[in-house]
Amino acid sequence: MRELRRLRASCYERVRGVPVPQPFDLQQFLASVGEHRGRRIKLILVPGLAAGDGFASGWWSKLDDEDRIYVEQDTSPLHRDAIALHEVGHMLCDHYPDEVLDTTALRQALPDLEPAALAHMFATRHSYSKIEEREAEMVASLLIERAGLGHARLDGKPSMVIDRLGEALGHPLRDERRG
Repeated sequence: MRELRRLRASCYERVRGVPVPQPFDLQQFLASVGEHRGRRIKLILVPGLAAGDGFASGWWSKLDDEDRIYVEQDTSPLHRDAIALHEVGHMLCDHYPDEVLDTTALRQALPDLEPAALAHMFATRHSYSKIEEREAEMVASLLIERAGLGHARLDGKPSMVIDRLGEALGHPLRDERRG
C-alpha cells in the first residue's frame, strides 16, 4: 500500500502543473501538453490497431519534429481518451518512446494493407517495464480524475453525489479541478 501511495504522489507531482481543459477536450489537451513540452503532438486514430491478442491499443512515437500518439479507432470515445492519456503518461514520465517508421512510403508501396497492419509490421516496439507501465497508468488515472472523465454520468452531466463525496473526503485532485 505504501508503494502505491508513493507512486501516486510521484505521478501527482508530474501532472500537477499540467492544465486540463474543462470540459475535457482531448485535442485541446494534447495541444497544451505539446506546447508545455515544446513539441507538437499528433493524435492518429487507427482502425483495427488492437485486433488480436497481445496487440497494444495505443502507442507513442517520437519523430524529429513531432510526437505521435496512435490510438485504436474502433472503441468508445472514453476508451480512446484513456488510451491517449496513458501515452501522455509515458511522455510526462520521460519514458523512452516507441519508434515508428513513417508509413507514407510503405502505404504507397503496399496499398492493399490496412494502416494497422503496416503499423504492427514496421513499428519498433519498446518494451516498457512493469514500473513504467504502472507510472503511465497512474498518470492517466490522475488526468482522467482531473478531467472529470471518471464521473458517473446521467443525462451527460457529472454526478453531484460523486462531487459531494470528493468534497467531503477532501480529494486533492477534485479540489484542484475546481480551482
